[in-house]
Amino acid sequence: MCLQYNSLSFKIVLIFCISTLSTAVHAQLGFCSGNSGDAIFSEDFGAGTENSMLPDGTTTYSYVNGFPDDGFYTLSSGSFGNPFDWHAVEDHTPNDTDGRFLIVNAGFTAGEFYRTTVSGLCETTTYEFSAWLFNLIKIPGFCSNQGIEIPLNVSFQIWDSTDTNLLASGTTGDIFGTVEPTWGEYGLVFQTLANQDTVILKMINNGQGGCGNDLAIDDIEFKSCGDTVIVTDDIDNTVVTICESDTPYSTTLTATPDFAVFSSHFYQWQESVDGDIWTDITGETNQILNISASNSKFYRTKVAEVAVNLTNDQCLLLSDEFQINVNADPNAPVNNGDVPFNCNFNEAVLSVTVPTGVTVNWYDSLTGGNLLQANALTYIATTADVYYAEARTNTTDCVSSTRTAISAIPLFPLAPVSDGDVDFNCILNQAILSVTATSGTTVNWYDAASGGNLLLANNLSYTAIEEGTFYAETVDTSTGCISNSRTAVSTSIFAPDAPVSDGDVSFDCALNAAVLTVSVSIGTIVNWYDSQIDGTLLQADSESYSANNQATYYAEAIDDITGCASLSRTAVSVSGNSGLENCFIPQGISPGVSPGQNDNFDLSNFAVTQLQIYNRYGTLIYSKNDYSDEWEGQTNDGAEVPVGTYFYTMIYEGGSKNRSGWVYVNR
Repeated sequence: MCLQYNSLSFKIVLIFCISTLSTAVHAQLGFCSGNSGDAIFSEDFGAGTENSMLPDGTTTYSYVNGFPDDGFYTLSSGSFGNPFDWHAVEDHTPNDTDGRFLIVNAGFTAGEFYRTTVSGLCETTTYEFSAWLFNLIKIPGFCSNQGIEIPLNVSFQIWDSTDTNLLASGTTGDIFGTVEPTWGEYGLVFQTLANQDTVILKMINNGQGGCGNDLAIDDIEFKSCGDTVIVTDDIDNTVVTICESDTPYSTTLTATPDFAVFSSHFYQWQESVDGDIWTDITGETNQILNISASNSKFYRTKVAEVAVNLTNDQCLLLSDEFQINVNADPNAPVNNGDVPFNCNFNEAVLSVTVPTGVTVNWYDSLTGGNLLQANALTYIATTADVYYAEARTNTTDCVSSTRTAISAIPLFPLAPVSDGDVDFNCILNQAILSVTATSGTTVNWYDAASGGNLLLANNLSYTAIEEGTFYAETVDTSTGCISNSRTAVSTSIFAPDAPVSDGDVSFDCALNAAVLTVSVSIGTIVNWYDSQIDGTLLQADSESYSANNQATYYAEAIDDITGCASLSRTAVSVSGNSGLENCFIPQGISPGVSPGQNDNFDLSNFAVTQLQIYNRYGTLIYSKNDYSDEWEGQTNDGAEVPVGTYFYTMIYEGGSKNRSGWVYVNR
């Protein structure tokens, strides 16, 4: 046989090479080099302050209620106050109170320290037997100082249920005392045969009694032993942390054994929501598993070297766990309210609220889009629009499944309401235009529907000095925002209809005039002119005009409110067959008959430039330039003409007219 001794952190691994009997299975002295399962058998010898004894048949040593001499044992909660040169220690079992352990003082002949039968094993399964041993002898001490210390030396043996076939064995080799009390774990690995479910475990003393070979035994365990199997995804992760928004998370898991123990592998995958309660996944018995997870979950697989062992939890091992952590997405930020866009500052300060530990990113789109600002509860928008806030958890970097819309509201005021188009006042040469605007706004006036020139600011009315259309816009006094449109208000000259002529009129000799009249609509007056355009105002505010001359006169209608004139003047004439001539050229004179009455031929109203008078024979008897009323029936020589009819020609009105007629002279 060959022996190898290793010591690491007080755990001693022994590798023992043996040639087994023909009925023995392959065995290995040492610990499971793969994955040890939970203990299917354990012995920690209980607890209590009083010493106790083992069941019959468990040891060949004799019980003593106290510290044992050579060939005796006891179960005690400590070795304190022992009369020997032993360490004073408690038991090995962690976290128990008054836990007992087996104390054996070896006899001078070999004996069994401990024997037990372990049942319920699985066939064709590798197991690990282990126990914690402790050399009670102190260093320095009497035995070591005298050089006569007998070390511990214990054999582990596994027998079949008949106690006739040795299945596996190994020895600890010599274990000498230590300066400090030191527990050491020792193990033996073996595999059961087909149809074998029970074995007998023995711990046998290889040393002799005397000064030394005194030991303590505690925490004997029996565990299944197999490969270490890790579970990874496609990129070798064993743990994946994702966000709720990333679900369902799909991947392929692979169970990878290290082949430390098993030569073949059979699988049954399991899942769990808490890592404690596991459920078999029906039909998933391959090495790989395709998953799609929507919440936090654990995955692992049962592994057995033979398929039949998958149905018995004591006959299999469990792989490492693959864990999916699904972190909840934060709620979308809470909108603190849409904000009116401030046109004065060309901005709107938007804000949201999120819980502690959550930050906010701002975007220009409900999904995707451009990141405008990161890690800020506020965003200064420079254009009136809708913006989107996304919550992000600081610790997990998970984002809200939706974004919160916050608007920079373009609160453009309503356009002004026109108080009505206005007639241009021709008297004042102006028109006062006005509008009504909502509270909190002012009004600016322009000469165009868009763009144009600012005519007047901050006024509900505008005085136009010419006819046309003018445009009013409202301005919000708080934000400076302007109405989307301007309101048109017009002023125009209202020209009344031209007067309607009552007809041309003959000269009225009784009135010594021709009375011209026209008709106009209510609310207008009439002015008379001597010309169709411009000319001289002859008479104002009268629907009639007394003309002294045979001519055409012009009547213009004037709106009595605005003073605006009709677009044209109406012509009214003194009839051509009437005039002053018919009323004021004498038909006869009677010089000296009634002194002072009708004594001369009076043409003073006609601006006569030349007068010539002829007798009935056509002889010129009198001629005068720039004539007025000088003829009293005489010749150019001053002689009186006889009674009779005489004829005249005259040129008058500055030479523009001429006339011929007769006049009778009576004496």
